[in-house]
Amino acid sequence: MTRILRIAVADDEPDVRDYFQVMLPRLGHQVVATAANGRELIELCRQHKPDLIIADVRMPEMDGDVAIQQICQDCPVPFILISAYSKPEAMLDGCGSIRRTYLMKPVKRDDLKDAIEQVCSNNSGQ
Repeated sequence: MTRILRIAVADDEPDVRDYFQVMLPRLGHQVVATAANGRELIELCRQHKPDLIIADVRMPEMDGDVAIQQICQDCPVPFILISAYSKPEAMLDGCGSIRRTYLMKPVKRDDLKDAIEQVCSNNSGQ
C-alpha cells in the first residue's frame, strides 16, 4: 500500500494512544485524531473525516464498537477494533459491507501493518 491514510485512534489507555501516534507514522500514515472514549471519537471523526478508524472495544462513557456503529451510519469508514479480550462474536454486523478486522492487545507492528492493508487495500482507488 502506497497511499497515506488519515487515521483516527481511540483508546482509554494513554500508552496505547501514544503507541499508535508513534507507530502509524512509521508505517507511512497520519494520525489525524486521538480520543480517550467513544464520544470523543464520534466528534473527532465528524471533524476530521478519517480514512480509517482504530478503536478499543471497551472504553469509558461509550465503547468503541458502539461509537463506530454511530460513525458508520453517517459516513462508512473502514475500521480495526482492538481489545485485550476475546474477539467480539458479531464484530459489528450492523455495519454492512464496511471493511473491518480485529486485533488483540498488545498490538504488534507487523500485525497492525497487515490489518491496515487488509481493510484498506480495496478502498485506495488505485
